[in-house]
Amino acid sequence: MANFTVQRDYRFTDPDLTNFTQHVCDSMTRDMSNLAVFGVTALAVTNLQTLCDAFEIFPTDDYIYQEFLTATEVKDALIAEMRGIIRNMALRVELKWGKSSAKYRSLGIIDMSQISDEAFTSRARMVFAFMTENKTELASEGLTQGMLDDMEDKIQALDDAKRLQIEKASLRADKTVERVENGNALYGFVSRYCEIGKRIWDGVNPARFDDYVIYGGSTPGLSKPQNLSANWTIGDPTVTLNWDLVSGATSYEIYTCAVNYGLPSGTYALLSEQTAPPQGAAFVADKRNYYKIKAKNGTVVSDYSDEAWTEVVISS
Repeated sequence: MANFTVQRDYRFTDPDLTNFTQHVCDSMTRDMSNLAVFGVTALAVTNLQTLCDAFEIFPTDDYIYQEFLTATEVKDALIAEMRGIIRNMALRVELKWGKSSAKYRSLGIIDMSQISDEAFTSRARMVFAFMTENKTELASEGLTQGMLDDMEDKIQALDDAKRLQIEKASLRADKTVERVENGNALYGFVSRYCEIGKRIWDGVNPARFDDYVIYGGSTPGLSKPQNLSANWTIGDPTVTLNWDLVSGATSYEIYTCAVNYGLPSGTYALLSEQTAPPQGAAFVADKRNYYKIKAKNGTVVSDYSDEAWTEVVISS
């Protein structure tokens, strides 16, 4: 692939950029009253979200490359078909005048297996022109006008396919530049708002400060939940989970590993999802249960918390 004059200003992937931008938008919405002091309004968040959404649905390189590969396959199939047509045409010339004849040599097909696609199309046109010029004499070898018409159509289809392949290669190059430029523009806005957010919360709230930190060019993930506990009260059929809030989390996935689920030891199943900011959940349970939770924000999910265990005792 060709070298481009534009380069990314960020070192993480495009999906990571959109995930982080979404996280920043959520943090800015939460901190709007603080940001307003620096001239940042709700409209700024809306505009950033719009840029993020547009960048997220921008065609990926893999998608465009697949279109290029499809065009290449069509072109290659037509070349293979054209080789067969030319072989049959050459055989008629050989049968009519001999393989060592000047007419056979004038076909110019000796090196056709080594020439480029562009040269192949031109050479095919030369063969077509020769066959058309000599169609009356070659009629005795089975050449018909229908065969010539079919050959002409195939040559034009090959020419169109080659042009489409070149167009797709050019589109891929153009979209690569456009994608990098759009990503850099998005990253520029995110970086600006992150600098403001860090200034606001520096020395004031470490958790919120971290919401605006771009960790060495990679997406800041969610920390795993800490201090998970499972509490029960004799006579109460419910178990209550509690944990420390995770900065940036919008929800928490609760997993359990219990004998009554018929699962092997150590296998966890999703029990429910708890919307943040509450850091607790209560539900009916009447057997020994092991619990783990994950923090979540959109497509970003933390590692499991440490395991918590409880035994619920039902009073008689």
